[in-house]
Amino acid sequence: MILTSGGFSGGLQLITVLLFAVRVWDVRPFAPKERCVKIFQGNVHNFEKNLLRCSWSPDGSKIAAGSADRFVYVWDTTSRRILYKLPGHAGSINEVAFHPDEPIILSASSDKRLYMGEIQ
Repeated sequence: MILTSGGFSGGLQLITVLLFAVRVWDVRPFAPKERCVKIFQGNVHNFEKNLLRCSWSPDGSKIAAGSADRFVYVWDTTSRRILYKLPGHAGSINEVAFHPDEPIILSASSDKRLYMGEIQ
């Protein structure tokens, strides 16, 4: 396993691992249950279609991940359901970020473009 991305929110760590999925880990000391709290599946993972970067929404209700398959995946953290599969880039998506106040997501790609989109 190769760690490719991570982020914190309220005692939980969001991790993208090369060739696997986005996983949420409980990193609090003496966690009362399994450390791996949730797993978010996106595209069909293989050597060329990895989830590369992940990000929490400011309120913790969504997770986004950029992928080598040129899509941004956005999940609902409660249901683990994919809310959006955002196309547009011509290269691997190397970074995703949520706006701190507005329902906007930004993605940056190897195609040297930035895209902003409004989500609900």
